[in-house]
Amino acid sequence: MQNMQINALASLLIAKHIKPLLAKANRSANHPAIFATISARVGSITDNQLGGWYSYRMSKAALNMGMKNLSIEWGRSLKDVCVVVMQPGTVDTQLSAPFQGNVAEGHLFSPAYSAECLLEVLSGMTATQSGSFVDWAGESIPW
Repeated sequence: MQNMQINALASLLIAKHIKPLLAKANRSANHPAIFATISARVGSITDNQLGGWYSYRMSKAALNMGMKNLSIEWGRSLKDVCVVVMQPGTVDTQLSAPFQGNVAEGHLFSPAYSAECLLEVLSGMTATQSGSFVDWAGESIPW
């Protein structure tokens, strides 16, 4: 339940409260207002090859579904808004520490580098990309 509250429900509650701000934001199709959330590749149902991590995977899959739903709903009610789910790569944090031995050389990122990459991807997003699930390099991740 804690994983669901933190990983899935928090973003939906934030979205509920910032929708009025997005409605007033200066935006266009090429420069949309962006609502981005951080997810994990392990939340992809299609990309799940290992199983396990039930509550974490399920909470991230729920986040992904919530954001996909939000992108569709806001597509009707908020023009020129992009809802995007992002995977930051494997970031050198306490969360990833137990799994870092399995990370390929050059694919363990500092928090600052990961944030820089995510911001770079966000800077090129358009309203037509709303509902996307992308990684730190801008590559699409299957739902």
